[in-house]
Amino acid sequence: MKALIVDGEEIYRISMKEVITAAANFDEVIEAGSEHDFLSMTASHDLFDLVVLQPATLHDDGGNCLKLVNRLYPNAKVISIGKDTHYTSNQSNFRYTTMPRTASVQEMVKAIRSSLKLPLDSYNSPCASSNMGRPKVSNLLNTEFNRFKSHVTNEHSENVKTVDLKRLSYRQRQILAMAADGLPNKEIAARLNIAEGTVKAHMHSIFKVLGVSNRTQAVIRYGASGGNNSLPQDKSPAWQQMTVA
Repeated sequence: MKALIVDGEEIYRISMKEVITAAANFDEVIEAGSEHDFLSMTASHDLFDLVVLQPATLHDDGGNCLKLVNRLYPNAKVISIGKDTHYTSNQSNFRYTTMPRTASVQEMVKAIRSSLKLPLDSYNSPCASSNMGRPKVSNLLNTEFNRFKSHVTNEHSENVKTVDLKRLSYRQRQILAMAADGLPNKEIAARLNIAEGTVKAHMHSIFKVLGVSNRTQAVIRYGASGGNNSLPQDKSPAWQQMTVA
């Protein structure tokens, strides 16, 4: 089976796609976010079993899209989403159904399955009623986030090389530790009682030793090389633990 979602709101389309997928075994669920997208899509798709449309999100084009759906896909089951509508269905052929925008996942799944003349038995049991047809959206989001985080972490670890911080002078390590604590050059200079220009000069020398081109990269390299682990149990900044030899 193939389904089409025509809706101007991307977030609603994504949610509806999950609901449709949970409601029945669709081979393909296609999205159109505007009348232009819809017209372009019709050139390559001549058959849909289900069309879910929210005309209001398409503004003046909503009515036209609904008419085109009825004309181009006369055999498709149509579910129209409206702001103030209530659930209705033509019991003779289930061709056209209207649903309120505030419908629950359970109600939407029922409407989809009813439209397609699919059995509702598995969705009517008391033990399943609370989660009927509810897609595991939170699980999907967590999975995608963890996949993204893992990718970034792996990519980051491949690009960040550790260095021996002993290659830096004492003063350079002190300045870098303060930079890692978020202090700007001006404040570093004031706390060390040196000129701001001297701090900048040290920072440029640090960049060369660490093989980086900016302050952010230097701080990252500092952390990757164990600089952040130099913090003592009292959690005071690392630069405060350094005393002039």
